[in-house]
Amino acid sequence: MTSATAAETHRHPRTIGLLALAVVIVSFSVGSTLVRLSHTHGVTIAFWRMCLCSLIWWVILWSSEGRWLRLDDLKASLVPGVAFGANITVFFIGVTKTSIASAEFTGALTPLIVVPLGAIIFKEQLRPGALAFGGISLAGLAIVLFNAPPNGDFSWSGIAWIGVALGLWSTYLLTSRTLRQGRSVAVVMSHITPIAALVALPIGLVLFPGELATFTVRSWVFIGILAVLTGTLAHGLMVFAQKSVPIGVISMLQVAQPGMAALWSVWLLGSTIRPIQIVGMALVIVGLIAVTVQTQRTR
Repeated sequence: MTSATAAETHRHPRTIGLLALAVVIVSFSVGSTLVRLSHTHGVTIAFWRMCLCSLIWWVILWSSEGRWLRLDDLKASLVPGVAFGANITVFFIGVTKTSIASAEFTGALTPLIVVPLGAIIFKEQLRPGALAFGGISLAGLAIVLFNAPPNGDFSWSGIAWIGVALGLWSTYLLTSRTLRQGRSVAVVMSHITPIAALVALPIGLVLFPGELATFTVRSWVFIGILAVLTGTLAHGLMVFAQKSVPIGVISMLQVAQPGMAALWSVWLLGSTIRPIQIVGMALVIVGLIAVTVQTQRTR
């Protein structure tokens, strides 16, 4: 094989992986807008979406690996599954109570929590300069939040829900690290999603009684779209992309997700974004890129 042919062989899977990653980013970015378009309570969307995702992933697990759930995998998935289910539920509730831009850019600060905690828990080297750049993102987020249009959807109660979701998502990422090692995406998702659905159930029954049974045909249309698009396709393609695209590149490109989410909300929901907020969004993205680059260099 010539060097040119070898280079082309290497480039081809990388290109496919990047295309898959692009679909992942677009899919996740439109998710919060789809929740709002459903005109349904966030806890209702979260619970039934995870129930439907469980069925889909069980079918995928059986068709791809010829087996069902196993007790050892369920035990390993318990803590991550609880964090995952609580995160999805709380985030969906949050995006119905505040603007998409504020929710997405608040949720984008996950690296500022995961990076230092990951260094402590897994005894990894950490550059203090990496977290220093996080200050840029925090300043940008403050600009986004404190300059929200007065007549828009923004609310601090919604931001509080998103803040809780941010901590839960960080918990999921940290606790699922060992779970993802040596297990396929079908195994991980087929065991996590039923646990997640069981977590959403008491949240709905206790905090929002009656909402889990309040849905329309429109609700089910968007539950189905979210289950297939974000709950199945995006997770599967992410694992596929990780096989050919370096994790540093994936982390860098995912920074674009909150910006795309804000654009979806403007286009599909008619949301308003002030020019000063765009400056804040840019600062959030620049800070996250810097944190990502410094972290990857350390690793």
